[in-house]
Amino acid sequence: MLYDFEQTAELFDKLPKELRAALFSPETADYIKTICARHKITEKTQQLAQTVGNVILGLLSPEHLPQVLEKELAISQEQAATIAQEINRLILYSIKDKLADFYEDIDFAPGGTVAKIAKQTKTEEAPLSDDEADTYREEVE
Repeated sequence: MLYDFEQTAELFDKLPKELRAALFSPETADYIKTICARHKITEKTQQLAQTVGNVILGLLSPEHLPQVLEKELAISQEQAATIAQEINRLILYSIKDKLADFYEDIDFAPGGTVAKIAKQTKTEEAPLSDDEADTYREEVE
C-alpha cells in the first residue's frame, strides 16, 4: 500500500540511521528478490518491497504483516504466513531492537494505520560515575 509523500517523508526524517540503512540495504533487496523467487511471486516483488518498507518506516505493524501480505499480494493465508516469517527472520530480526524503539513512538489506529507520531528527542548520555566506570581497563606501564 502506498502512503502519501508527506506522511512518509515525516517518518523518514525521524527514522534512526540503522532503520534507514536497512530500508536501502542491498541485502534487504536481495532477500526480497530471493523470497519472491522461492515462492514464485516474482511479478509481485515491488508490492512486497513496499510492504517491507512500510514496516521499517513504521506505517505497518509487524504483527499485521501476514494479513497485509495476503491481501496486497493476493496469496493464500499459509503462503502469507510463511513469507512473513521469512521477512521477520531475514530482514527484521537484525533491526528488531531499533524497530521496537521506533514503534514505541508511533500509535496505530485500528487497521494498522498511523494515528500519531510522537516527537523523538535526542538525549545526551551522562558521563559515567566512578562506580559505573569501565572495569576492564588495563593499567598502562
